[in-house]
Amino acid sequence: MRDNNWLCIICGNQKKSIFYKEKRMPRNKISPGEAVCTGEIGARGRHGKIWKCDNCGFIYQEPTFSESELNIAYKGGTDEIYFEQFKEREYLFEKCLDRIHKFIKPPGKMLDIGCNAGIFLNVARRLGWKTWGIEPSSWAARVARERFELKVKTGVFETARYKPNSYDVITSWDVLEHFVDPVGVLDKMHKLLKKDGVLVLSTINIKSWFSRLLGPHWPWLIRIHLWYFTPKTFKRMVENSGFKVLWMGQQIRWFSFPYLLTRFTGKNFSWMPAISLPAPTGDIIYLVARKKAK
Repeated sequence: MRDNNWLCIICGNQKKSIFYKEKRMPRNKISPGEAVCTGEIGARGRHGKIWKCDNCGFIYQEPTFSESELNIAYKGGTDEIYFEQFKEREYLFEKCLDRIHKFIKPPGKMLDIGCNAGIFLNVARRLGWKTWGIEPSSWAARVARERFELKVKTGVFETARYKPNSYDVITSWDVLEHFVDPVGVLDKMHKLLKKDGVLVLSTINIKSWFSRLLGPHWPWLIRIHLWYFTPKTFKRMVENSGFKVLWMGQQIRWFSFPYLLTRFTGKNFSWMPAISLPAPTGDIIYLVARKKAK
């Protein structure tokens, strides 16, 4: 199929083919509950048309809302049971920082984009980093400031003002797929990093064995995921923006069994023993890259 108003943001190609048809799309504006990945149960399996570039294979969703509507929804998003996974999230981020420290060590200045309630920044600060964050959810940013006493702005990264060449490390966990203009965001990250600064990103992997097994029923096919990466397209987009990828791998997360049941059914399973298990689905990939001179 050809759309003269569309160019692939990775390779510039115009030709695309339908990858998944539109599914269960409401005709109302996006809600704050939908703007939280682990939010409304009914939001799962609800998305617009999903396309695939015929040249490079990059996959994206046709937006079903404006950027301003999306930002309003993000601002109002809450996640009251986020901290039920506190120990598991801390463990994950400790492992991620172990990886980061193979390429750059504290002390130094670190900015986390889309920092949620600040668990990652709190761990990073404990390990010696000077930390800052930005988060669109008013609820999450407030929790980060009040619970952890972190320096976190409420707002969207695209319009936030920062001094160029200011940070040794920029991180962004599971956020790139949410930006309306991920290329512009990567370019801005490049400008904010110091010479030889390090970028750390994670995103969803539509080529995971779990995604291929579930096909159109994969739970990460939701309205707010605008871009669907594979390891190949993820690396290419980052390198196109002036970075050298140093390492890439999958992120294995741990979840307590009652937490997972609560997330996917909407019912309360807090009475169950909180046994944590690894989830090696391959759904999340992350990379470490270094800024190159443009």
